[in-house]
Amino acid sequence: MAPPRLNRSLWLEDAAVNYPRMTDDLEAEVVVIGGGITGMTAAHLLKQAGKTVALIETNAIGFGATGYTTAKLTVGHSLIYADLIESFGEDTARLYASSNQEAIERVGALVAEHAIDCDFEVASNFVYAESAEAAADVRKEVGAARAAGVAAELTTDTDLPYEVAAAVRVDEQAQFHPWKYLAALARLVNAEGSRVFELTRATGVHSGTPCVVETSSGRIRARHVIVATQLPFLDRGLHFAKAHPMKSYAVAGSIDEDRAPRGMYISVDEPIRSIRSTPDGRGGRVLIVGGEGHKPGDEPNTHARYQRLEQFMGDRFGIDQAEYRWSTHDYSPVDKLPYIGRLSRGDDRLLVATGFAKWGMTKGTLAATMLTDAILGRENKYANLYDANRLDARHSAVAFAKENAKVAGFFFRDRLRQEDGDDAVRALAPGEGTVARIGGKQYAVSRDDSGELRVLSARCTHLGCIVGWNPADHAWECPCHGSRFAADGTLVQGPATEDLPARKVPQTR
Repeated sequence: MAPPRLNRSLWLEDAAVNYPRMTDDLEAEVVVIGGGITGMTAAHLLKQAGKTVALIETNAIGFGATGYTTAKLTVGHSLIYADLIESFGEDTARLYASSNQEAIERVGALVAEHAIDCDFEVASNFVYAESAEAAADVRKEVGAARAAGVAAELTTDTDLPYEVAAAVRVDEQAQFHPWKYLAALARLVNAEGSRVFELTRATGVHSGTPCVVETSSGRIRARHVIVATQLPFLDRGLHFAKAHPMKSYAVAGSIDEDRAPRGMYISVDEPIRSIRSTPDGRGGRVLIVGGEGHKPGDEPNTHARYQRLEQFMGDRFGIDQAEYRWSTHDYSPVDKLPYIGRLSRGDDRLLVATGFAKWGMTKGTLAATMLTDAILGRENKYANLYDANRLDARHSAVAFAKENAKVAGFFFRDRLRQEDGDDAVRALAPGEGTVARIGGKQYAVSRDDSGELRVLSARCTHLGCIVGWNPADHAWECPCHGSRFAADGTLVQGPATEDLPARKVPQTR
């Protein structure tokens, strides 16, 4: 059974299911739930430390957010350091910078140690502005980054085919092919008593001695459990209220090697554009352009998001057509810092990591190292900074209230929609979908390319918000907490743990 693909990611072009579904109960010292950058790195580090590990992934390795990233490894997370110093002070900014730089070095060390063929390249990262107004923010960021210990340089010299007004340059950063990297780590994990399972969905976790992980096909007993599912599917830590989903898009197309930028870029001006290139395996390169962020499930014209990225790629780089298109959801914490550590205070058995704010390759690696240290009983100097149980009212109360008010707005607004469901269903063309109210109930209704009608419950199986249709990806998306479902209702991305249930076709006039 192949995992669902909503679009065409460059990184997953050659990806496939390589590991079995779990079929029997088993025991391990550590269970890792999630086969992305966080889970796979943690599983490898723990196995290196002598632990027996069982890693389970609901789809296939890398088919979550890791397979739909731009795959940059950098401390240059847009205009982060000025914000951190203003909110928390220089000490916090320094810890943030050093923790992410250590994560980059960790990836480089693993690539070198195991000779991993993953197109790993050392590159400079640029946070740049084209307008004079945004250039002032960039100049401020240079000073803040330096105060945080980052070797940042103010420059206007880039290898982009257009001029910039100012840029923060940080050298000795990196980029790579995330699926090739994960595939290599998975091979290292799946040996000597440790196992990797794909197409195995975790449905619940019971803490105790031992912990018990319930799955779609059996139970696993273990001393520790790491929940590395991007947003934890366990609601006990209330992370769904502390980290909120944002959707972003990317396109990619072939570019001559001598015209391809070798630096990694993110713009400050709106609309934000993320830019990098990668080897294509044939002597050329592929240009990747990302951006167009918005709340998931609340955009009726997602085709336009891809089109604007393609237009930028054509106007600035002369690329006529994108060969790849993909999108994903990521989660932004209310105080700008990720949540890494215990799911609940007083319980050192269940560990989580979330809130990477679109910089998951570095922060996921950082999280894996911290969670490994926690299980092995080693001190980690970043544990307090990224405490998964924190809720600092001083730094996050306003954002917490604002974001959760939006969630409440989505929850109630969508239940009050009064569109004529009969007319909406009849008007659907192949490839289209809508939420239709019929007989007082709401249904997620779409037509496949052959015109056959598919009818599902419109309530997300996480906490019951009404999903929205993404026409470009042919997917249902929850605006409240970011769960994604294929057009047939199959769960693609959590925190939901169940598919959208099928419903009978409602009677229409």
